[in-house]
Amino acid sequence: MDNKYGYKVCYREFGKLKLKIHLVCNTYDGAVWNVQYYENHQQRDRKTNIPIREPTWFVLPVKTLFEYKRLWKGCPF
Repeated sequence: MDNKYGYKVCYREFGKLKLKIHLVCNTYDGAVWNVQYYENHQQRDRKTNIPIREPTWFVLPVKTLFEYKRLWKGCPF
């Protein structure tokens, strides 16, 4: 709940093992709010724009400064 680097919202598609990062948030509450929204509204893959098939959503902490810098490198704002 108290992480200085933020949280990532990830999903796993039905029948696959790989987790994909969907969103990066600064607060845990913001990440949980997004997961609740995503569970009720169908989302699309950010790169291919194909609807995500039966996703399972996860909120994971960003653990290191290196990971934090890599995740925010391509941030549009």
